Amino acid sequence: MAGCATHPPPPISTAQLAYARSFDLYTVYWAGKRIDGVPLTQADGIGSYDAHYGVTLSYGTCEHKSLLALGGCTLPARITTVWYVPHSNVSFGRYRYIRLHGVPALVTDGGDEIEVYTSAVAVDVLGATPKITRDAADRLTPFNRPVTRAWPAFTPPQYQPGVSYEQLGKQASATGDTGSVIGPPGDLQPSVGATQ
Repeated sequence: MAGCATHPPPPISTAQLAYARSFDLYTVYWAGKRIDGVPLTQADGIGSYDAHYGVTLSYGTCEHKSLLALGGCTLPARITTVWYVPHSNVSFGRYRYIRLHGVPALVTDGGDEIEVYTSAVAVDVLGATPKITRDAADRLTPFNRPVTRAWPAFTPPQYQPGVSYEQLGKQASATGDTGSVIGPPGDLQPSVGATQ
């Protein structure tokens, strides 16, 4: 039988926060030390880095639907920054594109997940509710670097979101262009699997 916590989770320690901020392979994003009153409780550092999973900052601790529920748990919020790998968004099911921080973003899972596309990375914001997710996505800012006029918080993505390697190959062969950077869709509306 699982036990219940009787107090809120402690915020991340100053030492762990400093260690996580030393990650310097690419810009990592966060939403500050708290999201909707829930503290940042964990942040990956270079020692735990796996290129397949990126860098994750977690807010709060696991919330179980029931004491008897089996399986995993749901964090109030989690923000993961990862090098973008071309992929189709069809597997997301129902989704729509929006613009956040001047760059394209994909909203899926009924609003519980928002993926923001910037520079060479994707920032995946996952919350327990659409409100927490949107609040976190609206507050995103670089975690491990300062924002300057020369290096703003968000720059256009260096890739076309939602386009797989196979689709990129077809585009390149159709146009004969194999070396240019492909920008985001002009109207931010996906062509497959989308809803409004």
